[in-house]
Amino acid sequence: MSNEPGNAYLATRLDMLASRLLAFDELATVLAQDVPTIVARINQAYAHGDDRLDDSGLGAGRFLGRRMFSDFQMMLRPFHANDYRFLKQAMRWFELVNIKVLIRGKFNAVPESALLEQLSEMGSFADVPLRRLVETDDPLEMLRMLEQTPYGAIVRQARRVYEEQGHELFSLDSAIDRNFFIQLSHRALFLKRKDQALLKPVLGGLMDRFNLLWLLRFRFSYGLSAAKSYYLLSANGLKLDSARLMQLARLDSPQAVVAQLPDKLRQVAGETRSVFELEQLMEFYSLSAAERGLYQSESLLVRCFSYLMLREAEARYLNAIVKGKNLGFDDELIRLAVGGAG
Repeated sequence: MSNEPGNAYLATRLDMLASRLLAFDELATVLAQDVPTIVARINQAYAHGDDRLDDSGLGAGRFLGRRMFSDFQMMLRPFHANDYRFLKQAMRWFELVNIKVLIRGKFNAVPESALLEQLSEMGSFADVPLRRLVETDDPLEMLRMLEQTPYGAIVRQARRVYEEQGHELFSLDSAIDRNFFIQLSHRALFLKRKDQALLKPVLGGLMDRFNLLWLLRFRFSYGLSAAKSYYLLSANGLKLDSARLMQLARLDSPQAVVAQLPDKLRQVAGETRSVFELEQLMEFYSLSAAERGLYQSESLLVRCFSYLMLREAEARYLNAIVKGKNLGFDDELIRLAVGGAG
């Protein structure tokens, strides 16, 4: 971004949007509230004109997604060239989530109506014809259609891994994540050096989170060899580089992996030995880096990228809380679904 008047406008807008975000330590408070109170909080932060969430909280996920993409669209406007392409690539994560839902749903014969309920409305960010894909009868035909979209390279490589790994659906999911992060890391190389340096803790923390969790799943949930597990991981993170990831992949238990983590990540893991608990801790590790990026970085691009991460997590947490309460789930179960809040 050049030094234009629009930069000051975006910085001011970001400050305003950031002030609405739910802080981590507020999750326990929200969890203790009833649905109308939570809905009132959501509407106070994000309602726009007649676009409000009903007091019942039904449709919270779609409302939060709709308002989120509207704000993202505003944020993207002042950027251009490589900055724009990096943030546009980052926003493709949300459509890839839709694509993974489609793939799993089609291979598991989920009814079309149920599948449509699980998909986010991307608005002007949509690059794939969701309804046409939902209506395909053959999952492999759907993959072929996806290969004709802007996600073609990611889907082709994911399909190749799927075929090589014995038609396991987890391999499709992981390959999509892997190739997304490789492309995002590649886009980051074209940013200005200052932005690259300031982005590294945020993007690197995110990479550490996904690489560690996929490594643990590949080795100990899916029983893949060390070599296959390492091959399926993504680009280097902040604390976990290629050499460290290869070393960790050779270990024979989650406990051994945790014991050999770099000091910072070992402190994050604490005494946990559960892959599920570690997944939650690593998410907060990466979101903490995003918080610092949003509130402390001198780079508008880094602040916007950090905001994307935090806003997505907030939407996911709030939707899980409202949905869980509407379904009558125990607060402890909902608490686990949002990362052990409180």
